[in-house]
Amino acid sequence: MKIRDYIHTQVFARRLSNERPTLVIYDPARRYRSIALGLANANTRVLDAGLSVIEQREAAMSGLRELAAGKLQHLVIWTPADVPTTPELLQTDPFGAVAVLGDTFPRRNGQDGDDYKALCRLAKPDHVAEIEKLFAEGEPSFETLDALDEGGTWPILKSLLGAASAKEILLCLLVPKAENEAAFKTNAAWVDEMREFLARTLGHKLRTKGQTRASIADEVWRLVLFSEFVFDSQGTLPDTLSTVPIGNPEAKGLIYDLCDDLRKHQDFRADYIKNAEAIETALALPQRAIALTNLGERDTFAFEERFFLLKCAASIVAGALIPARKILGARAHSIWLSHESRLVEWTIIERALDLIEAVEQAEAPRYLTLEALVRAYAANWRDLDRRHRELEQAITDWHDEHEGLDSLVTAARKSYLKVAGLLQAEFLKHVTNEGWPAHGNGLLRNAEVFDREVGPVLEARQKVAYFLVDSLRYELAAELEKQLSAKHKVRLITVCAQLPTYTEVGMASLMPEAVTALHLANRDGKLVTTLGGAVATAPATRFAYLESKKGDLCHDIELDALINQKKFKLAERVRLLVVRTREIDSVAHESPRSVLQLIPDLMRQILRGIAKVEAAGFQKIVIATDHGFILLHEQAAGNVTAYPPGEWLVKKSRCVLGSGSGDGGSILFPKEQVGIPGDFTHYAAPKGLVPYVRDHLYYHEGLSLQECVLPCLSIDLVPQTPKKSSLLLQLSYKQGRTDKITSRRPVIDLIWPQSELALDDGEAEIAIEALDAKGAVVGWIASGPTVNLATQGVRIRSGQAVSISLRMDDDFSGNLTVRAYDPTTQAQLADLKLKTDYYDA
Repeated sequence: MKIRDYIHTQVFARRLSNERPTLVIYDPARRYRSIALGLANANTRVLDAGLSVIEQREAAMSGLRELAAGKLQHLVIWTPADVPTTPELLQTDPFGAVAVLGDTFPRRNGQDGDDYKALCRLAKPDHVAEIEKLFAEGEPSFETLDALDEGGTWPILKSLLGAASAKEILLCLLVPKAENEAAFKTNAAWVDEMREFLARTLGHKLRTKGQTRASIADEVWRLVLFSEFVFDSQGTLPDTLSTVPIGNPEAKGLIYDLCDDLRKHQDFRADYIKNAEAIETALALPQRAIALTNLGERDTFAFEERFFLLKCAASIVAGALIPARKILGARAHSIWLSHESRLVEWTIIERALDLIEAVEQAEAPRYLTLEALVRAYAANWRDLDRRHRELEQAITDWHDEHEGLDSLVTAARKSYLKVAGLLQAEFLKHVTNEGWPAHGNGLLRNAEVFDREVGPVLEARQKVAYFLVDSLRYELAAELEKQLSAKHKVRLITVCAQLPTYTEVGMASLMPEAVTALHLANRDGKLVTTLGGAVATAPATRFAYLESKKGDLCHDIELDALINQKKFKLAERVRLLVVRTREIDSVAHESPRSVLQLIPDLMRQILRGIAKVEAAGFQKIVIATDHGFILLHEQAAGNVTAYPPGEWLVKKSRCVLGSGSGDGGSILFPKEQVGIPGDFTHYAAPKGLVPYVRDHLYYHEGLSLQECVLPCLSIDLVPQTPKKSSLLLQLSYKQGRTDKITSRRPVIDLIWPQSELALDDGEAEIAIEALDAKGAVVGWIASGPTVNLATQGVRIRSGQAVSISLRMDDDFSGNLTVRAYDPTTQAQLADLKLKTDYYDA
């Protein structure tokens, strides 16, 4: 590339963007004037301050007004003045205001390699040695530098390998294609030219006497990677490493560019990892470089990733969130995240940082009414619960001990509990003053859901599916809404739970006429949930009540049974299908830690169930729930409070019903104040987000926003024109070099290679699972930066490749198929055949 073209496209044009719409080019040597004027086009105005500073300053102010009005995209000013390097000089500069709004050349900090010599080296990395000689004799012209390309440098290597640049020659040497490997064997003349090439481009005299590509490549791999490490870290090397050869500092740009390509391209990554790990071990870098405090920003060796992880975690704990976010962003596409455990650890860091940032941005919860607080929770505060749940889900995939992460997790949990505690206090204050449920336009009581959302559909003689999903917390329903809104018309309605928030009461409140029919009856000293006087403590008794109201229009089915039927058919008379699931609640009480792994499976099942119901000709779906939940990790769950004094007919983990009095740990209400119809006097619940009995992680039954502010999803299954989809995905494991997974946490690459967008926003969510030979699921997606932990779907954009960690069943070994599919339609999008070859087998 000619020097002028490089400066135009790679320097000046790149410094103009939507965020930085202005560029001031300071050029006292008047070297770049013609290049600057060449930036002018229909959207970019270029001003020449060499003509008249006063006139061009007025023109600049006019240009800024046009930028603000959207009439102009970019404004460039060329001036023969020196760049202002201090705030005082900037204030006196006629174009200082323009410089502050955008970018400058050279950069005002003077540290970005904008001098003429540096630009020449970057533009012509093949000729670094010649450029040094030219500048030693004086300042060469553009034409003199461009003439370097006409000298036919490295004719044997370029013709033999079909390479056009120094970087391409090095790539052919380090990661040769089959035809390159064959070419190296056919002509021995390349060896001498390669030795000269390496001396002149990298400043390195080969030590090996070998005449084969492999022997030379081994030395060059070590030179290139260690050079990148030294240049990037900018630290004083320990004596034990000071004798290891490095390239000429003038070749830093070429070395950086080469290493970026080696790490970025899928075809090179396996070779890069193998060589980098071998060099790291041979040089004992983790031990010898332990005293270095600055490892730069690049991603050369695996041990650096540990350094960055600890640094990022420590920054978050110390409250330095912006530097931590910068480190996290730089590591997002690290080649070392293909190591099984590391992807999970960085995911924990990202989830913890997301949570702590959200807490830091949250203002103290102060609202005038209970209604205002409930609406604010539904709109914004529930996002804190989502972020906390995502952190806890990521932690379930982490089985190692790591002091830095332990401290970070503790800090993130404390930050969440602090703001959640403030929110709880505000909530109880308003419930004490106003009672429960909250009242307001658009807010429903759970006992009104059927009559308001399901009944009118039946009266219109349409078919409606009524999904009764246990423990569907508000933030989870919001994730479902995102999934469904691309295909259906969806309303997310805010609902106030029926107290007490345990399953038999909550589910009974979702039946017809529940406002008047629901009653907690005292039968032989026990409170029994009834509807219209009949016991309604189980699904069968509640459905019997429903049939008594709606006759044979009704049919009920469990969600598992619905999605497992190949051809789902109903009697023609059925217009109300009740779909039931209580997996979260039942599993949570039996295996509390498993509930976090169950959530995404349940969400996918709901999506599958919706697809089944839609295919059966239903026009409407209403999704409702009985209660939400809170998550308290083991340490927080150990902070229990004692049951308040009294005679309690019902004693749950987070509430009691009967007759008694309040105390310091509980808040007591007359049943009428909190809207509970029944044969008892008082309802009490812990004041804080703590239980009465020590359990594990998952709790409901209490009085909190998380348990009591519920969702109702109203979905219209209106036929729509399907969007065009061109999803052509690929699955890969270790770049296809092996089909054997050696770890129970293998990292799979999901690749969307085409540039055409399949969706309006260019993003898709893909479900992935591993199946055995009989079709049983034996592997699931683990936590990862691109994983939606509510649905366990992988978010990917067109043109991306993302790494996903699978969590394999501990008891499985043998052949497996990794399948990528559309979570809504279940259509398969890609598959990959693998087999297990575990090290510990």
